[in-house]
Amino acid sequence: QAMLDNHPPSNKINYAFMLRNVRYGWTMPQREQYFQFINDAAKYPGGASYAGFLENIRKEALDNCSPAEQQALAPITGQSLQAVPEFDIEQPKGPYHEWTLDEAQKLVQAKGLHQRNFETGRNGFYAVGCIACHRFDGAGGNIGPDLSSVGNKFSMNDLLEAMIIPSKVISDQYGSKEVTLKDGTSYRGIVVDNSGSKEEAEIEVYTSDPNAPPVEIKMEDVDSIEESTISQMPEGLVNFFNEDELLDLLAYLVSRGNPQAEVFKD
Repeated sequence: QAMLDNHPPSNKINYAFMLRNVRYGWTMPQREQYFQFINDAAKYPGGASYAGFLENIRKEALDNCSPAEQQALAPITGQSLQAVPEFDIEQPKGPYHEWTLDEAQKLVQAKGLHQRNFETGRNGFYAVGCIACHRFDGAGGNIGPDLSSVGNKFSMNDLLEAMIIPSKVISDQYGSKEVTLKDGTSYRGIVVDNSGSKEEAEIEVYTSDPNAPPVEIKMEDVDSIEESTISQMPEGLVNFFNEDELLDLLAYLVSRGNPQAEVFKD
């Protein structure tokens, strides 16, 4: 719904895509305008690959700039392309509590999801970084699964289990790998094979830090790649919430971010 209400500038993005490999003929103001447009386009809600698509356009266009141009454009091209919310994010009130699955289940059974607070639930989703890794209602990252329809796909117990014990069940699609190099260095994250797109066989490792760039590794330096039993999602994120904040977050998730949903009505 967010995409329908605030549609990205598709035609202009297409023009930016076609211009990305034009190396010569630019003035510096034109370069600045081009990259600023990409930053502005990122503020619109999009699909799961939207931010990554814009990142690729920016990267390829930047590769066609001279070193001097790249340095001059750094303040513009260094900006994150993840959508920024139109509200101030506040830290959860807490206090910090190490939630167990049994406690959370009993809390939901006792209080249910009635007359919850939309703003608090939305704030919690952003405050502990869910939005950095998960798509939700047209915004967010794509390191983890899209949570837009989580209320229809999972039972409340399954949802709580995924939040509190994220490594218990790991989706094949979002499972991470342990990459060990011949020098003993190791990285854990989602591995993308770029062998077909580059002259040298190479992989990229996307770690659990959504703000960190992928680690580029040459295959000739790799000693082993093994499946990891640890989820990309850190444990303990819900521990920052008190009872009401946890219930509000659950209501926000199952409502698909709709402030008019039944769970928020008085």
